[in-house]
Amino acid sequence: MLRAAHEHLRKPGAAIVNISAPQSYMPMEGQVHVGAAKAGVDMLTRNLAVEWGRDGVRVNSIVPGPIEATEGMERLGAAPGARAKLEKLIPLGRYGRKEEIADLAVFLCSDAAQYVTGAIVVCDGGQSLLGSAGFRPD
Repeated sequence: MLRAAHEHLRKPGAAIVNISAPQSYMPMEGQVHVGAAKAGVDMLTRNLAVEWGRDGVRVNSIVPGPIEATEGMERLGAAPGARAKLEKLIPLGRYGRKEEIADLAVFLCSDAAQYVTGAIVVCDGGQSLLGSAGFRPD
């Protein structure tokens, strides 16, 4: 998809925002498929930032943490009491909101971020600072 979009984006000010996951840099039990795929997204982001920068295209990625009302958290945090336990492990003490991820994406596409490319931006309330143990709701 990115390759197909490149010809339409080749101009100064163009921006791409990929979505990754903490499994890209933090191993988690039962998540090997996600880790491999999202590590690929992160490297794709960095490589395209280098290759397409000369064309005026900025490429960045967002790594969301636990975001309420998403399929991922409905699956990973479905066990009784899992949400409360997980929220205690997040330094900001709560799940993120979809709007917070959207706000970060808008920033990365805006002129305020016109010198930002190849960044993998973590937006997880500080949870990844605790290591992979912070992602185990059981």
